[in-house]
This record gives sequence, structure tokens and C-alpha cells, in this order.
Amino acid sequence: MSITLSLVLLLSISAHAQQPESKGELRIYHRATQIGTVANREFKDDKGRVVKVIYYTGPDLDTSNLREEQLRVQSSRTTEYDEYDCPIKSQTYDQNGKLTHIEELLCAEGTATRRLRIARSPQGIKRGEFRHTATGSAQTGLEFDSNGEKVIAITGQLPSDTDLVHGWGDVLHGFALGIAANREKGPQQDVRVHVSLKNTGNEAGQVMVSPVLVELKNSNGQVIEPKPQYRINSNQTGFNHCPSYLQMAGPARGRAQSQYGYGLGEQYERLSPGKYSITVSYCVQGQSERLVSNTIEIEIE
Repeated sequence: MSITLSLVLLLSISAHAQQPESKGELRIYHRATQIGTVANREFKDDKGRVVKVIYYTGPDLDTSNLREEQLRVQSSRTTEYDEYDCPIKSQTYDQNGKLTHIEELLCAEGTATRRLRIARSPQGIKRGEFRHTATGSAQTGLEFDSNGEKVIAITGQLPSDTDLVHGWGDVLHGFALGIAANREKGPQQDVRVHVSLKNTGNEAGQVMVSPVLVELKNSNGQVIEPKPQYRINSNQTGFNHCPSYLQMAGPARGRAQSQYGYGLGEQYERLSPGKYSITVSYCVQGQSERLVSNTIEIEIE
């Protein structure tokens, strides 16, 4: 089945769907979520489709005696549909009504089965692309750089038509690390390094990934030490010194897994303007070698 983005089907989206007139249906949660959401209010169109949701916080995380008048708007989301009930566009707003996030969805032609979801910034820049199987299940997630053009992280099934913008490091016991920055030139506080781990031939899917060593060098080849709280003991980077309690299940064969990112503004003191190189390596339990990423170049303005 071919894919279609039904953004032109505006006539199928009724005015009632765009501006629900009812007070909506309020639901107070049994407990607050991790981000402090305690309730939501859903608005539906005349077809029973949810076209708007308002999320609320409360005076505290205890919802047992929460009253409606105590609720405060946390965020909201609106959704548009095509004539086949595919939610083709969603927009998220903060507590002040400012647009913060946009999602576009492509469904299989003539159905509501998801095929491709695109996340965008309020300015319309692509942040992520999420591919689905023919049955609508999640398959592959791609993260993009600050310009929305280059792939900087991969999660899920390895795609055949694209790859990390700067590739991967050498394969070690079936695993490889790949890194890329959200921007290759800019202020230190705006540069963040993304790390992906892929499995090319390890059937067990197990890997030790700590301690993680981020090696930042200036143009003279000098290693820049991170802030004290981010430094690791050199005795833990060698053979058989990986803390066993930090063992992690890696991705299955033929899949990738996006790892924790590293902000240069967060982990390093003020860097002098200029060019730097970055390499990331993982400690692998029981191995004398470390799993080493590719090396990337960035420029601090």
C-alpha cells in the first residue's frame, strides 16, 4: 500500500472539530505522573474523535482530595484528522498557549494505520522521523541535527536507506558506537553530542557500557578534562574493571539504540573558541579493548 499525507483533506475536518464548544470530559488521575500531571480534559468532535486535550498540574502530587478549581493548565494538544480518521497533525502548547511541538502523521492510503511520523519544532524544523511497519508497529526512530537535515541518532531497526551522518566506529564483538553533534558549529552551551549503539552480529545482545569515556581534544591534540563530577577513575577504564551493576542489555542484532547524550556546556568549563575533536568509548566487561566510536569535529564560537 502506498503512503499518503492527507494534509489537503481540509474539508474533512469540521469546524466543530477545530473549536469544540463543550467543556470536555475531565479525568483526575489516581496518582500524579513523573512530570506532575494530575488530570486532563478531553474534547471530542461529532465523530467521537479527540481533537483537544488539556493537561493540568495541582497544588501537590496527592490527587485523593483534588478539586477542579485547584487545577492549573500545564500544557495542551490539538489534533486534526483526515476522512479516514488518520490523526494527520498534532500541535502541543505550553501553559501560556505558546506552540512548542508539531507532529505530522502519514497513514497507509485510505486507512488510519500509521506509516511515518515526523516531529518538528515550532519553526517547522524536523526533529525526528519515526517509521512504522505495515501493521503500524514502531520500527525505526531517527533524530536530526539543529537544521533538520542530518541523522545524528538511530533507535530500532537499522534502516537501509540512511545512516548516521559521520558513520560508526570499529565493530567490537558485534557492537559499534556512532556519535554526531546536534550542531557542528556554535556556542558551547548549544552543542550536544548524541551517541548510538548498534548490534551487527552479537546474538546475546549484552554489553557493558560503563564507565563511559568522552575524550575532547583541542586543535593541538591536548585532552580537555571535564568538570570534576564528570571525571572517571582511570583504574576503571581497563581490563575487567567495569562495574558489574552497570551492565546493560544492548540492542538485538540488526538494531540500534540511542544512548545518553553529552552537553558540552554541562560537562566542561568554558572552552576557548576554536576547533575540537570528540571520541566516545565504552568499557566492555572482560575485554582488554574498549568499544570506541568514530571521531567527530566541532567548532566552538
